[in-house]
Amino acid sequence: MANNDFPELIQYLDDKFTAVDKRFDEVDKRFDGVKSNFNNLLTAVDAYAQKADTYFQEKV
Repeated sequence: MANNDFPELIQYLDDKFTAVDKRFDEVDKRFDGVKSNFNNLLTAVDAYAQKADTYFQEKV
């Protein structure tokens, strides 16, 4: 490989790593959304469980 090939190789690799970095950013954003939805689900299930527990305590 000649010395003048290195700038092209460096640019090529830089472009590839930049594209991969952007994809990871997109995955991070989607993961944040999933985490938020999961937390909402846990909150709803916990609230339902507390209501059910209160209901059954009153029955006894």
